[in-house]
Amino acid sequence: MMITELVGKPSEALIDQVEDNDNRAFMRTLPARSGKDFNELFRGANEEAIDLLKKMLVFDPARRITINEALQHPYMSRLHMEEDELTGEPVSNYDFDFELFSLKIPEFKELLYEEIKLYQTDEDKAEYEQKKL
Repeated sequence: MMITELVGKPSEALIDQVEDNDNRAFMRTLPARSGKDFNELFRGANEEAIDLLKKMLVFDPARRITINEALQHPYMSRLHMEEDELTGEPVSNYDFDFELFSLKIPEFKELLYEEIKLYQTDEDKAEYEQKKL
């Protein structure tokens, strides 16, 4: 099931904001949908849970609930512990540069391996390389 079946097709204005040409073209081919009525779809579920879900499943990031707002939502009241919910600076766009490339599986595996190596000791790396042969 595609998310558009639940929340509907994004507006043309929102599609225009998508940077990748292929993604933008794909989104334009999607059938027009207005989305489902979550209260009907999840009949009998907790109303606050449905409200939170509606606020999280929004295409437009400017209209989507933030993590801090979600943590303060009434549905989360029993789990919300402000002292345990540390926040920091948003992740840099640089950390998502990998999304700019179309990789073949071997290239993806090699990059993943290189990333994992950053968090391993030299002994762990040597043992892995030996087993790899």
